[in-house]
Amino acid sequence: MCGKCVILEYDEVLDVIHELELGVPVGLGADWPARPTRCGDLVARPGSVIPVIVAQPVAATPGVGRGSQLAGPIAPATFTWGFREPWGTGLVFNTRIESTDKPLWRDSMEHRRCIIPVRSFFETSATETAPSPRDGRPAKRSYEFTVPGRPIALIGGVWKDGRLSMVTTEANRWMVPVHHRMPLVIHQEELPVWFGPDYRRLADRSSVELAVAPEQPTAPPTPHPMSGSASGSAYGPGAGGNPTPGTMTPLF
Repeated sequence: MCGKCVILEYDEVLDVIHELELGVPVGLGADWPARPTRCGDLVARPGSVIPVIVAQPVAATPGVGRGSQLAGPIAPATFTWGFREPWGTGLVFNTRIESTDKPLWRDSMEHRRCIIPVRSFFETSATETAPSPRDGRPAKRSYEFTVPGRPIALIGGVWKDGRLSMVTTEANRWMVPVHHRMPLVIHQEELPVWFGPDYRRLADRSSVELAVAPEQPTAPPTPHPMSGSASGSAYGPGAGGNPTPGTMTPLF
């Protein structure tokens, strides 16, 4: 269960969208600073407002090459991490990709998928402990995961009414020593599949290599309100309506 990640600033998400437009590897351009991943002011947890990338899926057209996978536009949006449901007392912030047919997730999985760009994400070991940096008492050890050779990882998400949940799948061999689930990390070239009708075939992440290191103590995180540019979200109040005309950018 992933409940912590190092997110990007809103303007950086705009840069990611621009690189997707150009078809160049995300985050490897000369304009991207070599920033450390452990930025306390960018750590997001359930309840945080997170900038993401949304798309307008379209029906597949057999025999039209890449357009048969996705011809829809993409744009930035900002959502609060965690669904609120009347039967629960807390936030529901992870969604199993295997649960696409459950009533809670069916509509969002079919019509409101998104991408969460992050610098890293964290999982807590179910069995391993280490001294807490706060009081020295034993606590479950947390590990930080990144994608080797890539400063940014693209994670699948779903959204509804201005709220976001991170999609998870069965852990691969890099994750399984720490946790039995992992975020749905998506390669850049797989984005047309994720936003297309065959997204379920991305559930197998056995080939997605991850780098892992024990989480290092950081300074207390600074509250992370979105910058003024975040008001440029492609969606209106509540982020539950239709895309605002003129704000969506074709992915291909």
